[in-house]
Amino acid sequence: MSKYHISRRLQFIIQFIYDETYASKERILEFLNDKDFNISSRTLERDFEKIKSDFGIELTYNKQHNGYYVDKEKSVKVASFFKFLELVSLADVFADGLKNNTSTLDYVQFDDSSNLKGLNNLETILMAIKQERDLEFTHHNFYFKTYKEKVITPIIVKEYINRWFVIGVPKGEYEIRTYGIERIFNIKLGKLSTIERAPYLEQTNRFKNIIGLRYTDDKPEHIVLKVSDLHLKYLESLPLHHSQKSKPHTDDGFAIVTYDLIPNYEFIIEILKMSIETEVLEPQWFRERIKKEVEQIYKKYTNK
Repeated sequence: MSKYHISRRLQFIIQFIYDETYASKERILEFLNDKDFNISSRTLERDFEKIKSDFGIELTYNKQHNGYYVDKEKSVKVASFFKFLELVSLADVFADGLKNNTSTLDYVQFDDSSNLKGLNNLETILMAIKQERDLEFTHHNFYFKTYKEKVITPIIVKEYINRWFVIGVPKGEYEIRTYGIERIFNIKLGKLSTIERAPYLEQTNRFKNIIGLRYTDDKPEHIVLKVSDLHLKYLESLPLHHSQKSKPHTDDGFAIVTYDLIPNYEFIIEILKMSIETEVLEPQWFRERIKKEVEQIYKKYTNK
């Protein structure tokens, strides 16, 4: 049996248990059978072990519910893994579709094909991270309109609004920097890295307190929004930040949505995008900041 066949089966097992919650072994085997994976109970148990060792996903049995679930406390970066699994599954769907029907792409509209630029660099970047090697490339700076040669130790890759970035430490520096992979050219593997990665991996934790990529040394704020019930459905289906929480508002038709984060430029843009569907209640200084932004926008449309 091919490695691809086994890998696809493992993907199905993880996704089914995640979606089902407390899926019994019988239900899992039945689901796999429907997908043309006919395996024994013993093979399924070996798959559980492989999922744990290869992906860091712990599938735990719950006696009370007589089924398995994804143990998030014992698993490694569950949200990131399922984002990755989503991308892999989507690629599989397209691959299968193109094999059976070359016109599959006629029925698909991508939001912006430019989002795909630079994806060919991902393999080299991930290989450098895995092998703890430097990366050498030419970087195009949009702001200064320059092309410069760079040597960095890559730490992580990060996705934001369908664009990919490599975050690493430039040679001779001590702070992480962010590079959009669509602006990287002539990429190649460099020498084995001599830096200690742990402190710089710690620096990447700054991204947990922000939306997007613009981090600062400011402390997170408790942001309180008043949001229409209609728009709340969109926020709940696609949260702006992992700290997002919601509860009913005393005014009918509205809800309270809170965040604990650093209100950077990207967050301000998200607030403005919600327009009349939201209102900043707290803190007062941030409410005034949004008010000032709205006033500036209004002036643009009132000046002749």
